[in-house]
Amino acid sequence: MNLVCFDNHVLVWGIKEQATPGQEDMIPRTKAFISKLQNDKIHVLIPSVVVAEFLMPIPPNMHATVINLFDRGFVVAPFDTAAASQFAKIWLSKKGQELANNLVKNGATRAELKIDSLIVATAISQKAECIYSHDAGVRAFAQDYIEVKEIPFIPLQINMPTEKS
Repeated sequence: MNLVCFDNHVLVWGIKEQATPGQEDMIPRTKAFISKLQNDKIHVLIPSVVVAEFLMPIPPNMHATVINLFDRGFVVAPFDTAAASQFAKIWLSKKGQELANNLVKNGATRAELKIDSLIVATAISQKAECIYSHDAGVRAFAQDYIEVKEIPFIPLQINMPTEKS
């Protein structure tokens, strides 16, 4: 099965159609990319910790609707024992490299970094081909383990006028 993983902000752009100032172009770019993945029959993995992040600003009475949407359109993966083992391995190797301390010095919180490494661990344990993310923490924790990619630009199909005979 072709499987790729999404981080939370990819869902915010592509599903909620929300962006911070300066990132508005990511909404149509991400929507086009999600459509391409569906057309190419590539499955999208959403780690359960990403679902939790996505649900945080949503009123609890809407959670079931959102979860149903995710369950129908994506592969939602729990943080299980295989992911826990990957998480511990990644966290220990990156801790030795002082990665977490350096990212905290640049403004990340330890909680954010742990979520980032949980996402990476889940993607690896589910054998995703790559993670789509624009997050520096995800990229840093994934280094040497799994590729992290930016949302690609999908060229729009333009219907060319046909010559009349």
